[in-house]
Amino acid sequence: MFFSARRQRPRLYLHIGQPKSGTTSLQDFLALERETLSEQGFLYPRLREVENDNAHHALSYDLREETVPGLRMTPHDPSRKARVWDQLAAAVRDTTCSTVILSSEDLYFLDDDGERHRSGVALLANRLKPLFSSITVVAYLRRQDEHVESWCNELVKYGFRRNTLDIATLAETLPVCHSDYHMLRELWVRRFGEDAVLFRAFRPDRLKNGSIVDDFCDLVGYQPSSRLMDFSHRNLRLTRLGFEVMRHLNRFEHSLPVHRRAVELIQDLAVEPPEDPGAEAPFEYFREPLREKWRDSNRALRLDFPDPLFEKGQGGVRPYCLWQPPDLEALREAAALAALQDDRCAAAAGALVAAAIDVMRTEYHAL
Repeated sequence: MFFSARRQRPRLYLHIGQPKSGTTSLQDFLALERETLSEQGFLYPRLREVENDNAHHALSYDLREETVPGLRMTPHDPSRKARVWDQLAAAVRDTTCSTVILSSEDLYFLDDDGERHRSGVALLANRLKPLFSSITVVAYLRRQDEHVESWCNELVKYGFRRNTLDIATLAETLPVCHSDYHMLRELWVRRFGEDAVLFRAFRPDRLKNGSIVDDFCDLVGYQPSSRLMDFSHRNLRLTRLGFEVMRHLNRFEHSLPVHRRAVELIQDLAVEPPEDPGAEAPFEYFREPLREKWRDSNRALRLDFPDPLFEKGQGGVRPYCLWQPPDLEALREAAALAALQDDRCAAAAGALVAAAIDVMRTEYHAL
């Protein structure tokens, strides 16, 4: 990378997530503001020939293919010939902006506990350091029980690995980066330096105006346009009842389009059962060994979490969803109607939802 002797390399803010902490909202807003950002000296690069040009996931996918043996990220980024790192280098070389922003929550997973032959974070540091005068790594972290519940919901909602496990068991299969924030921070500090890694608690009462978008803009020194007042984005989660229906639906072989149609049906009609005592204390959905991992991490890395050591309640594991058979009636009726449609995808989704509900009822009555 060649820079004119009269021009300093720009600085970089590297937003790495975590997933389910408002990342999509932030990326969509920054993409919407690209022109206004540029006017204030900020470059939010747009990558060409990638699936999502609002974010920079393709940079991370490229690194993960180099570090995880046999990994192919084709479903996520079909344009593997896009040479995304060359695109970034050219954009940084040509910009007159003094600050660059990159954002991808996929970077959060670069060095999870999977098999690899080299460190993805180390490779990332080697790629970025020649381009920038300084690098600040930013992550917004939810308290572990809230994050793990949300991430398990995401896995089931999008059909990753077609999970059929209950949430407590599924949580125990997740990479360590979802639980040990101290370890995660040390991993990034090792490559970028102690002062370069900024981990912030994702709490509405600690974020500027309760918003990650407001907070990040304030952090980097950007004055957003008036569009921020009207900007909103919702990546709707499944209810706890919806989660239970989807994991039972995953018992049956089906395609991704059918899965998506089933999610639409479930999101409309699988309402949250009332008076779930675990809703305000998500850690109660998970077993004690996992809770202890969270406590150990939070003792080592103090973040501004309420009850960071989960000391306000020491009860056993609660059922994830206290549903009753009548809670499924409206959804079962809608699924039966969908199964009669001429649209084959919708019909398959309806039949699958109906089958999942039948399994749930059978198991309920067997208890």
